[in-house]
Amino acid sequence: MTGSPSSTYAGKLVLFHGPGKALECRSAQWKAPQGAEILVKITHTAICRSDLHTHCGHRSVPTPTVLGHEIMGRVVAFGPSASRMDLRGEPLEPGDRITWSIYAHCGDCFHCHSGWPQKCTDLFKYGHEPVSSDGSDSSGGMASYIQLRPGTSVLKLDPKIPDHHAVTLNCAMATAEAVVRRAALSKEPAPLVVVMGGGYAGLSTAAMCKAQGARAVMVVETQTALHSRCLDFGADAVFQPEEDALKTWVMNQSAGRGADHVMEMAGSSAAAELGLELLATGGGLMLAGTVFPSPSIPVDPERMVRGCQTIAGMHNYAPQDLLAATRFLEEEGRNLPWDALHGGTMCLDQSQEAFDEAQRSPGKRWILTP
Repeated sequence: MTGSPSSTYAGKLVLFHGPGKALECRSAQWKAPQGAEILVKITHTAICRSDLHTHCGHRSVPTPTVLGHEIMGRVVAFGPSASRMDLRGEPLEPGDRITWSIYAHCGDCFHCHSGWPQKCTDLFKYGHEPVSSDGSDSSGGMASYIQLRPGTSVLKLDPKIPDHHAVTLNCAMATAEAVVRRAALSKEPAPLVVVMGGGYAGLSTAAMCKAQGARAVMVVETQTALHSRCLDFGADAVFQPEEDALKTWVMNQSAGRGADHVMEMAGSSAAAELGLELLATGGGLMLAGTVFPSPSIPVDPERMVRGCQTIAGMHNYAPQDLLAATRFLEEEGRNLPWDALHGGTMCLDQSQEAFDEAQRSPGKRWILTP
């Protein structure tokens, strides 16, 4: 269906005015999609840890804004020039349940042509952009509808994937897939991997590493209450960062060499520093969790050179990672206990309560529905 230019769609949205200020739930109207836009009725939005960092002031965004970037929904209408094909090349129709990239990119700039579309010079990020005082140009997930811009990668979802599993695909899971892809795990010899953080992204990373042939995976998690679920997601061992047994386990598993890959998903400079200590000759540290201002860490350049070691960062992901993460959830990851990571579901009117619960429930996703 192509929306009539005069059509409007009524709903609600939640405005974020800044840390310490009340969230404002208000009525809003959405216009029919124009040009290559796609209008989507949002069905679920997860409160990501990044949303919590913004909400409490650990990182700044222009305000007012509509938060929420882990989003899914159903197609309502297409603009007259909108693509009717998804990332797999499958046709899109009104009513299709979809996920999409957390950004729109131009496809023509240096970064887009270099394989870094998430760093496009004309990047637009859902759930991160300023909006008008009435929210009429809303682009976040804490709303009833959203207009997808040209340059957004859209993917139709398998109906067998439950909603509260699929909603995290376009942030936590796709980012985990990007980290694992860039780490380029070897097949022979199978690598030893250390994942820093047992949150949603960390558990996704651990499970993906095991699925791609890692010989052993250790998760480092500060909260002992979360240790058992790390094992459920494929970890062979779980330690707190201060435990002496942590380094002993790594050395015993690697014949004294160290970890081939350390993946920092916790958003902790201390975790990154510990990761450097654990690296084997030829090992690599991947940084993905520190997406807010963080303390610097010491790096010994001689040790890095003599150890032939690398440090790399990964922020967000490319469309191929969203597709790969979705395939993982459809196949190898379909039987993992994702339900254990679901904190609860609330409606938009309960957004403040949902944020409060999410702050009290580290490692779980609270989900908002219109």
